[in-house]
Amino acid sequence: MKIWSWMLALLAVACMGATAPALKAQDAGKEEKPAGEAKKDAGGEAKEGEDKEGKEEPGEEDPVANLKAVFKDVDTVIKDVKLTQEDIDSYLKHNDSFDKAMKEDEKFEELKDKSVKEAFDHAIKSDKFKAWAEKEGVKGEDWLRKAVRIMVLNFKLSVGPGIDEQIKSIEDQKAMVESMKEMLSEEEYKEAMDAIEEGVKTLKAMKEIAEGLPTPSEEEKKLIEANREKIDAAGGSDDEDGEDGEEEDDDEEEMG
Repeated sequence: MKIWSWMLALLAVACMGATAPALKAQDAGKEEKPAGEAKKDAGGEAKEGEDKEGKEEPGEEDPVANLKAVFKDVDTVIKDVKLTQEDIDSYLKHNDSFDKAMKEDEKFEELKDKSVKEAFDHAIKSDKFKAWAEKEGVKGEDWLRKAVRIMVLNFKLSVGPGIDEQIKSIEDQKAMVESMKEMLSEEEYKEAMDAIEEGVKTLKAMKEIAEGLPTPSEEEKKLIEANREKIDAAGGSDDEDGEDGEEEDDDEEEMG
């Protein structure tokens, strides 16, 4: 399932939102003109710098609320299944064909970005999903429950260390802004520091959500960690198919 990539994008949004104020402050510190002063042309219109500043608006997306919605009640989907290496192998083998088949189900495509549980509940009743499972020779609902468990546990085991690194990076940005305090206006300094604090708060909240997800058994933890690179790469086979096709063409040319 490609929900994993989408959730990483949520984390990226949070991190970018947290570091942007520091970078903006750095740029402001390089300006020769007094803070807040905009140069205007003869017609009285603001030049590029002012226009750009006026158009910069924070995104309306709330990464924490989105992540909570994505994982709401996901434990009810995966609580009755446990993972084996065979399950992970099956996920890796069939995940790409699952994604391709479900792209034709518009409702599933809509739900998977909003709620894992709602997407699951829809999928197991979907004729397209049932046809896919029969074609692939898998027990549809059991396969999907385990696919969701793989995705959720992988997220839980990966996101904590990743967020800790991002928070450390943002703290470094905070120190940079503090060192530039005398070069910034009071308003610019306060804006940057408030936004950085909010970014750290957001990342910590997202980490808390990850920590609240179902806990893997020791065996599952070992399996996820051992197969993490393959799990993370799952779902990207469209490009791989293209590469395989090119390799096959090259082989044919060499044989010719």
